Amino acid sequence: MRSIKQAIQVIRDQDPESCISEWWLRQLVNSGKLKCHRAGNKVLIDLDFLEEFLRNPPVDKEIKQPIGVLRKIIT
Repeated sequence: MRSIKQAIQVIRDQDPESCISEWWLRQLVNSGKLKCHRAGNKVLIDLDFLEEFLRNPPVDKEIKQPIGVLRKIIT
């Protein structure tokens, strides 16, 4: 079990060029996509579960449609 900052540090120790950020990990926790335990204000993440999540991320069943169509601007 590690805090978010500690989990990021472990990932960076294993892969110094990792693109995973503290912000992204917090977003996963806040959205409920990543399981965690809360101890007061601290969020604790199981590193084994985090590694499994990164290896096999859940697939969104909803396919997002484009919002609009790009058009050429005539000046």
